[in-house]
Parts: sequence; structure tokens; C-alpha cells
Amino acid sequence: MPRESGTTSGRRWAAGVSLFVVLVGSLPYLFDRSLQGVSPLHGWYSGFAFNVTDNCVYLSWMRQYADGAWFHRNLFTSAPQSGHMVNLFYLLLGKVAGWTGLSLIAVYHAARIAAGLAFLTMVWRVATTLIRDLPARKAAFATVAVGSGFGWVPGLWERGFAGPVDTWQPEAVSFLCVYLFPLFTVSLALMLGMLGGLYEAERTGRWSHALKAGACGFALGNIHTYDVITVAFVWLAWMSARAIRDRRMPLGTLRAGLIAAIPTAISTVHMLWVFRTETVFAQRVAVPTLSPAIWWVLLGFGALVPLALVGFLARRQRDVNGSAANPQPASPAHDARNAAGVGAEREMDVTGATPWLGHGMAFAFVWAAANVLIAYVPVSFQRKMLMGAHVPIGLAAGVGLWSLVNVLRQPWPRLALAVGLVFISLTNVRFMLRDRGALRHGGETVRAFMLPGEHAALTWIRHNVPREAVIQPLPWIAVSPDGPSGFVDTTVACFAPGLTGNRVHAGHWGETPDFGATMGLWARFLMPNTPDDWRRDLLRQTGARYLVFSQKRAETADADTAAALAASPVRGPAPYLRLIAEASGPDADVFEVVGLE
Repeated sequence: MPRESGTTSGRRWAAGVSLFVVLVGSLPYLFDRSLQGVSPLHGWYSGFAFNVTDNCVYLSWMRQYADGAWFHRNLFTSAPQSGHMVNLFYLLLGKVAGWTGLSLIAVYHAARIAAGLAFLTMVWRVATTLIRDLPARKAAFATVAVGSGFGWVPGLWERGFAGPVDTWQPEAVSFLCVYLFPLFTVSLALMLGMLGGLYEAERTGRWSHALKAGACGFALGNIHTYDVITVAFVWLAWMSARAIRDRRMPLGTLRAGLIAAIPTAISTVHMLWVFRTETVFAQRVAVPTLSPAIWWVLLGFGALVPLALVGFLARRQRDVNGSAANPQPASPAHDARNAAGVGAEREMDVTGATPWLGHGMAFAFVWAAANVLIAYVPVSFQRKMLMGAHVPIGLAAGVGLWSLVNVLRQPWPRLALAVGLVFISLTNVRFMLRDRGALRHGGETVRAFMLPGEHAALTWIRHNVPREAVIQPLPWIAVSPDGPSGFVDTTVACFAPGLTGNRVHAGHWGETPDFGATMGLWARFLMPNTPDDWRRDLLRQTGARYLVFSQKRAETADADTAAALAASPVRGPAPYLRLIAEASGPDADVFEVVGLE
């Protein structure tokens, strides 16, 4: 990375901002923790916020690793599996929890903070490479750290999952990744390590940078494989742009990519092998997570888009990429590398001007365009590949914002910059305020809080039921005399694998194959008009040995639903269900399945 005056103070400033951002992102969790116990519905706080369901998946992986496993299975289905899956990040977290005795959730949040800081550190390093001027670099870094889109605007905010991506898709916004998911921030840090390393290898001709990029790629291929596709596409797009500009193959760019590709391919091919040999995993990958219409993406980036266009066109400003009239000369060694086809090509030094946008901003432009474009390739998981686009767009937007406010007289530039940063962060603020104290979000069927008895029932199962036994927490149902009936809450089933280590037959919208129909079987199990023979067959076919029923409190069911539940087998109980008194209470009942032979 370049070394220049102000680098040390800049790093300290970036570290301070990073710490502030991570701490702000922790405030909703601290507030929700203070609500634990204020009401039965706030009986036990999970430590999770938006998209609780996916956090439950990561918790289930950590649970298996903490219990001694070195590979993990999908515990949200009772289908047979080979057990070849491993995630190095959650393997590390699970082992730390197992070896130290710390709770999984405590380790998870420690990782959230550490991964958030690591990601923001990598943003600063990439910004240092691409942006010469320190004030512009600071503005760019801050924009990536806090920027969001127009989702906060009334009329757009209320659209939820059908609106701008900054209201519902954490992968699309850097701050939401820091706030919510350590998996995303560690993956983003690795993506930046790859792209930053490749860029430095191209610029300097040093293979060591490409090898570092490859090391990041090896970890990324295992931890979040989708992102390898994104990085490869971005680098191919950059190489193509260079070839078109220079009318020849950029050998240094190609060589760097090939060196990094070797270790990256090892972990990526392993995941491809798992995909081909593990039916349950393949079914999970096939669950559609499609990208929204492009205007919802653009609205989700909001003011960053026009600001980024200003930043892309700001190459002639002395405060960003040097003087166009007085570019810094390349060194003799630099010229020798160019002649040999190694490293940077002609006029690629980021400290000088270039004839094509300015090299740093050119790379950001290609990166942003390719990152958005790859999210629309015709695959089932296309939405996931939008992750990372916010970084180059935010960097360029910060440069654009600084170039606009810097024309003002002192002391107005800093004040105008602060106002601009507040404006572009409004969705993030509203996002956290929405999460604060919420039991659930939008159409989700999983609560961030559980009833005290629900948690106690799972704790009893953890200590008294064999790990190989299949358990099934029953969903909360809604019965309508004039319309369809079905499940409305699957909280206990979703948390069960992570809190107990046992498999469930149905528990997660994506991890459980054909989740709607599968969980619907258990909703039908509770309906009063379901034949007992059908219920027995379901228990035999799924292999469920223990059931948990927790829709007991008056506030969990309306009159029609309560009447239906009164005639359900869990209120009898049925002869094939034995109530375990020591595991049951006012909030939840635990049953052992008996007498099916």
C-alpha cells in the first residue's frame, strides 16, 4: 500500500470512526437486552435483530462445532446427509465457544464486532490505494461506513421487502452488514483483500500481493462461496476494460488473477463437490433468492449513485488524483516492469493523472458496474452477489461529495460534509429504530424473543435428550372460519437446532426442503379434524421423538384458534404423546412420542 504524509493520522482517524460505527450498531442489541423479562413475550432475548432466521442457522453450525464436530450438517431437516460441510469461520467461533465455555451468542457478538472492524480496516486500505488526497479519502471511507439509500422516504419505507434494498437486504449496505451479520463483514473483508491484493499486484508487479489475494480467496471460497464469483467477474471486467483501452492483453493483470485463482479454486471446488454430492445442500442453494428490479437497487443506493458519478468524473481535481497538468513521473523500475509486461501498464500510477478517468476511480467504476451486473445473472442465488457493490459506489460517492463541498469557504466544507453524511445514513438510523424492541419483522415467522418456558423447554431437551433424536417444536397456528388456516410462528423450531444440537424435521424457510409444505404438515397435525392415523403416520415418517407445543398463553391465539387448539392432540394428550412434566410449564409442553410400533 502507498506510504505518504498523513497516513498514520489517517489510520488513527479511520480506526476511531470504525469503532464508533461498530458501537452504534450495537445499541439496538443493548436496548433489546434491557427488555428481557419485561413481559412474557419478552421472556428470553436471543441477541439477534433483523432476519433472525438466518442467525439461527449460524447458531446451529456453531453448536455442532462447540460440541466437538469438525464438519456440520443441516439440522433443519431430518433427511439423511453425508456430513461433509464445513465453514471455517463458524468452525473457529464454535471451537472458541467450546474451549472457553462462553455462550455461543456472546462469541457471535464478539465476532460481529471484530469482523466489522476488520472490514472497515480493509475499506480504509483500499481507499488509501485508490484515493491520494487524505480529506477526500476520509469522506470516501465515511460514506462507505454509514451510507444508505432512499428507503427511509415515506411511501418507500412502508413497502418493506417490495421496496428499496436498503430497507431489507443487508448485503447491499455496508453499515447493515456491520450491524447484523459477521458472516457478511468477514466475507467483505476477504473480498477487499482479494481485489486490493490483485490491484496492488498489477500496480507493483509483486507476486506477493497476488499470493495474499489467493489466501483471502481460499478462505472466501469456503466461507461465502458466492462472493468468489463476484470477485472473478469484477477482475475479468477490469482486465477486459484494460485490454480495450490499451488494445493489447494486460499481462500483469492476467498473471495476478491466475496466481490468486489457484488457492481460491481449492476451497471453491470443494464446495462444488459438496453441492454435487449433498442433496440437502443442493436443495438449499436452489431456493430462489432473486434480485429485485434494478430501480429498487438504485433507490437502495440513493444519493450515492449521483455522487458516485461526480466522483468518477473528478479525476482532474488536484485534491483527488493529482494534477492533470503535472503528473508524477514513473520510476525507472516502473518503466522496466511495463516493458516486460509485468505489473502496472503505461500511465497506471495512482499518484498521477491518467487519460481514462483516473486509474483509481476507473477501477472503482468497473468494480461497481460489474458487481451490480453480476447480481442479475440467471441463477437462483443472484441477489446474494450484490454484496460488495456498496463499497466502490460509496468510495466514489465520498470523493464526489468532498469535491462538491470543498468549493465552499472555510469552515463550511466540514459542516456541509457532516450534513451530507447524516442525510445518506437516514435509512440505517430508521432501520435500527425499527429493530429496537421488535418481536418480529415484516412477514417473518420467527421472533427475536422467546417465552421463558419455550427457552426452558429447549434447555431441558439439550440436557436430557440424545443428540441423534429428531425433535419437532410445533408451530403457532391461526384458524380462520372464513379463510385458510396455517402456521404463523415457527420461532421455537428455528431456534431448536442451535440451542439443543438436535435435528428438527422443519424449522427454516430455506434450510428445510419445501419448507411451506413441510411445516404445513405440523400445522395440520394440530388441527382438530385431522385423523389420528394420519398423525401417527407423520410421526413415523419423520422420525420425530419429541414434540414441543408452546401456543398456550391467551395472547398467542385468538378465540377461533384457541377453540381449535382445545381439541388438538396436545391438549388431550393423545395416547401416542407422553407429557414430560418436569420439562413443561405455563408457556410450553414437551411430549415424548410413544406407542407407534
